[in-house]
Amino acid sequence: MVLQKNILKQPGVFQSFYKNHPDGIVFLDENGRIMEVNESALNMFGYTREELLEDLDQLLNWSSLVSAGIGVFRREMAIPHKKGNLLYVKLTCMPLIDNEKECGKIITFENITQYYKHRKGVLNIHEMFTLISEKSQNIISAFTNDGVFTYISPTVNTLLGYTQEEVIGQPQVLFNHPDDFKRLKDVQNTYIIDQDTVRFTGRVLHKNGEYRWYETTVEMIRDESGEIVEKICVGRDVTDRIEAEKTISHLAYHDAVTDLPNRRLFKKEAEKLLQESKSKVHCLMLLDLDGFKHVNDNFGHEIGDLLLIEVGKRLTNAVGEAGLVARWGGDEFTIICGNIKNKINVHCLIEKIEAEIAKPILIAGNQLFIGVSIGFALTTEFGSTMEELLKTADADMYRTKNKRK
Repeated sequence: MVLQKNILKQPGVFQSFYKNHPDGIVFLDENGRIMEVNESALNMFGYTREELLEDLDQLLNWSSLVSAGIGVFRREMAIPHKKGNLLYVKLTCMPLIDNEKECGKIITFENITQYYKHRKGVLNIHEMFTLISEKSQNIISAFTNDGVFTYISPTVNTLLGYTQEEVIGQPQVLFNHPDDFKRLKDVQNTYIIDQDTVRFTGRVLHKNGEYRWYETTVEMIRDESGEIVEKICVGRDVTDRIEAEKTISHLAYHDAVTDLPNRRLFKKEAEKLLQESKSKVHCLMLLDLDGFKHVNDNFGHEIGDLLLIEVGKRLTNAVGEAGLVARWGGDEFTIICGNIKNKINVHCLIEKIEAEIAKPILIAGNQLFIGVSIGFALTTEFGSTMEELLKTADADMYRTKNKRK
């Protein structure tokens, strides 16, 4: 006690240090009683000297500090301010030694409230990010500028079957479908312009060997000079959506019975061919089945549908790569063939089709026979538009049908 009083009463460097130090300083005697506190401690906790001398013992639980033993120790703790809010402090407790015997303690308080709140905020952000990464149904990842994974969320295991260790450090393209490389490269080339956010939909390799469709939003992280240093990505599985869109598109452009292209798709493809290859000769055919009504009336529409399916297959096999076969409606079909050399080729194809359709068709134990009437129009003779060719081919088809009757 004498040592402490002498230290505090002696003018000089230590007394100036004690009074002006920004940290709170408290002196305890050998029994753990508070002897003195500096102005910084009073300002820090909001108490008067008398209040602090009386209440700080309870605030800090001196018994635990005194029982901590000889030596220096540090801890972070929360101490209530007089107004009720918590102050976070870094407490340092050091023994005072006189003749190799502890005669008291000196305790300093460094106010770390702002640092603590900032650290807590950072931890909260990190915890939130970790939670989102673990619980999200998306895959969150980070790449270097040259496309190497630096991070991937744990959800990659559930969604794609990989562990994080199997992905981090690997190039992005290792997991992309080869057919998507060109599109992916085109998108990557836009990074260097001025876009900071881009979106790409492509196929990603599952560990089981199948590909899943992923829509990935990529955010560019740039340095002060504008150079990309990292890419942050959020990818979600859109396989079901893509497959549904494909199904809807297929239904919109294909016949529900035969699964052949329907009238809408035929017109679209035919007009495209006519526009892109005006200098070449093309042939449009219209086909009408002979005897189909008899089958429908006598065997029912279900057998009639199966007959149409078989006819569609035979037409497709007969035409092969030479043209596009479509169902025009009812028992009518259409064919367009590009780059026809001469009429001989057309007549040869017609004869081949007629022979295929004339073969017996066995459906549900019934042997059926039908024929086909075919009309055609060449672009060099009957115009270059769909309307002109269809009109000519339709008239030619009915001439053929009337001759057969």
